[in-house]
Amino acid sequence: MDFSKLKRSDWLKVGGAIGFLIFGFFNWLSVDYGAGIGDATIKGSKVFDFFFTGTVPWILVLGSGIVTVLLATGSMKSGKVNWPMIMLLANGIAAVLMLIRIVFNPLDGKDVLEAVGVDVQRGLGMILSTISVFVAAAGAFIGYTESGGNINDLKDIDKLKGGFGQG
Repeated sequence: MDFSKLKRSDWLKVGGAIGFLIFGFFNWLSVDYGAGIGDATIKGSKVFDFFFTGTVPWILVLGSGIVTVLLATGSMKSGKVNWPMIMLLANGIAAVLMLIRIVFNPLDGKDVLEAVGVDVQRGLGMILSTISVFVAAAGAFIGYTESGGNINDLKDIDKLKGGFGQG
């Protein structure tokens, strides 16, 4: 595999995808509670414990990273599809979903847990996964502009249809 064909934007997309692949399996939640003698910490929850704000972004970012490598190495032809636009949309949606996850964290019944002295926080995996998604989204944006795309093109429905191979 010839990695010299990868541009800076491709490296960002692939690096973000690899980061999300790895950090998605780190702990996304940190739950601290008093256990009588001292404090105990339970770590838990992974990317697949949050479907819309974990699994869906994981699939979108990893798919974008895989398509980037396949296109850059020539293993896949782009055809009529505007892959930079599709990757921008996929990574943008993933970034918004991850932003929702990290801002409006994390757990059903969190108020009840906090009322009894249990502290639920964002875990290292969630934080690093969010950074990875933003790196991939930045790479997708750079790749889209490198290919001649303009953000205003995303408002034009005909250009959006054209990006998916439809006229």
